[in-house]
Amino acid sequence: MFSYTFYKILHYLGIFMVFSGLGAQCLHALNGGDKNHKGRKWLGIMHGLGLLIALIAGFGLLARIGTGVQGWVMVKLAIWVLLGGVGAIAARKQNIAGMMWILILLLGWGAAFMAVKKPL
Repeated sequence: MFSYTFYKILHYLGIFMVFSGLGAQCLHALNGGDKNHKGRKWLGIMHGLGLLIALIAGFGLLARIGTGVQGWVMVKLAIWVLLGGVGAIAARKQNIAGMMWILILLLGWGAAFMAVKKPL
């Protein structure tokens, strides 16, 4: 239906949305923020919509390259699930929000590694 390039750019957009939402969530938690802040709704929208876009575009990319669900795809899906929940952990456990931020970056590195190298 759509081209490989279209899905790739859309996938990147979703990734940027996820990481900007999670970064903002971690920064808010590190600053001692509470649940009653003005941007909370926007953080949730950015994060959730980014996850959805990245997932849909990721499967579009898989369809374009003609590969099935291989091991590296399963690892990326597991990372996607972790990125879906790590922001909530950072918000509830503000004392470890900095470590969560580092974890988010490591998860992003892992997802990129799997996409580029396809080791499994």
